[in-house]
Amino acid sequence: MKKITQAVCMLCIGFGMTTTLNAQGMFDGFMPKKGDLSITASFTKSDFDKFYLGDVKQDAVPVHGEINQNIVSLFAKYGITDRLSAVVNIPYISAENTSGAPDPVNGETSISGLQDITLGLKLNAYTFQFKKADLSILTAGSIVIPTNYEPVGILSLGNGGFGVDLRLGLHLQTDIGFFSTLYAGYNLRGDADNNLMPNRGDFNVPNSFVTTGKIGYASKFIYVEAWADYNNSETGVDIGSPAFTGNFPETDVDYARVGLTVYKEIIPNLGLSAGIGKVIDGRNLGDSIIYSGGITYNLSLLN
Repeated sequence: MKKITQAVCMLCIGFGMTTTLNAQGMFDGFMPKKGDLSITASFTKSDFDKFYLGDVKQDAVPVHGEINQNIVSLFAKYGITDRLSAVVNIPYISAENTSGAPDPVNGETSISGLQDITLGLKLNAYTFQFKKADLSILTAGSIVIPTNYEPVGILSLGNGGFGVDLRLGLHLQTDIGFFSTLYAGYNLRGDADNNLMPNRGDFNVPNSFVTTGKIGYASKFIYVEAWADYNNSETGVDIGSPAFTGNFPETDVDYARVGLTVYKEIIPNLGLSAGIGKVIDGRNLGDSIIYSGGITYNLSLLN
């Protein structure tokens, strides 16, 4: 059991994305060993031509076209101790309307730039050791730091508010490689600056409840997982409702998504990953299919 777990920790990857394109989330169920560093460069692409206006699906823009959203992300995970790890994610985001129609709120046809840098810590609070499996109780927290981008508009991916995300999780790892992980948590968001219309004051960004579940298989040969996540905003307004004044960060964003991720080590310490995800239900967001790929380098700083 111990040998399998150590191998898995060196192989596993994490994609830390923004809310809209997030596939796996900032935290998985595996703990890196002290001194182990994992660095992932990834590309995530999302296309949608339908949008949930409130909870009703319709065309995404007044002029028919497809909205493409892309993220190039640098994600790193480091084992501070065997029970405590740190993560950082730096995403560069670009989005455009392929029809050339301007955003009905801010008039832009495309946006790009760094958005919502995230720093986090994960702690293995306790592990129950059974004959053929281990069950770990995990706690995690992260801060979301917005950069200088305009959050008002359909093309924007972040909400422009400083955030604190809290998680509590369980991770079951069997001695033959099968695992399951469940996280539940709460996202707290501060007000966002209204750069487009400063005379209207700052945006009140809703907090949200989140859950993420994974089942899969992890070994020296391959890592495969199926995942599902759910987000439920605590407050907010619907796009198109009388209360909506064009401030997208104030909207009630809910979603349910499912997906699959595969990772394979190609040469020692270097591996490739691929994934796909799909929004299956939503509120005030794009009805998107998400594709991702990445390259991960693992090393130990103590050797």
